[in-house]
Amino acid sequence: MRRLKICSLFVFVAFLIPVQFVAAGGDVIKGGPLKEKDWMTDAAEAPLNEKRDDAPWITKWLVPDGGYMANGGFAVSAPKDLIDEATKGKLDQIALSTYEGLLEANRIGIDFPKKNHMKGAVGDFIVVNFEPAEAGGRNMSSRYGLPDTNNFDTYQIIVIDAPGDMKAIMSPSQDDHAQIWINGEKWFNDSRWTGSPIEVDFDIEVQLKAGGNVLLYRCGESGGHDYANLHLDDKTMGKVKIYPDKANKANAFFNEIATAFGVAPKGKLPSVWGDVKSINN
Repeated sequence: MRRLKICSLFVFVAFLIPVQFVAAGGDVIKGGPLKEKDWMTDAAEAPLNEKRDDAPWITKWLVPDGGYMANGGFAVSAPKDLIDEATKGKLDQIALSTYEGLLEANRIGIDFPKKNHMKGAVGDFIVVNFEPAEAGGRNMSSRYGLPDTNNFDTYQIIVIDAPGDMKAIMSPSQDDHAQIWINGEKWFNDSRWTGSPIEVDFDIEVQLKAGGNVLLYRCGESGGHDYANLHLDDKTMGKVKIYPDKANKANAFFNEIATAFGVAPKGKLPSVWGDVKSINN
């Protein structure tokens, strides 16, 4: 009888452990990138609603020097390709999430239409630092030195330098509408704000390739709080390098990421689109 009790206890504990893990961590969304028909569809999984104060939030980003203002509300602006508008068709959001597209954007600039122009912006890239809960949960505004601002979209970029082909878990927190691309593929879309700058509703498994990976994060805002935050899982953070790192200006950032893409850093970036292609072929 004693042996039976011990065996029964072992079976119960073995069953309980994975159940507790799932309950604590929730399900990871797999199967990406998103198919084109699902590009603007919210995640079907139940939200995690997890506050993560101690997560390794990414706080340094490359951003255009202005947002897309007077967007009519995120529901209106979200389906629009604002990079296509800013570059008059020379680039789009998908292209901007690639190394070649990022270099070209730096060359030609991202200049939003006059009616959507942020005062003082000239179309350049800048490097910014912000905490997840900065300015009371308004880091989309504060990164530009603005007070609480409504009805605008922002873009932010990091490069993830991976030691090899690998899977990673990315965890966004946004107010309001988040869209994320990596290496020319869309991996995440969600139009629902998370409720807190450190609250994660979805963990998404993504594929990284060896070397540099461009992650483009767009967030659209209507009113109230405005934040766009992201962290990767601890295991991934222990293996990869995230850029911007030491760079505090755009030129330094582009020199910083060059080796991740197998390009020797230079005093200046390739000035012709064909030069960029030849480097990568």
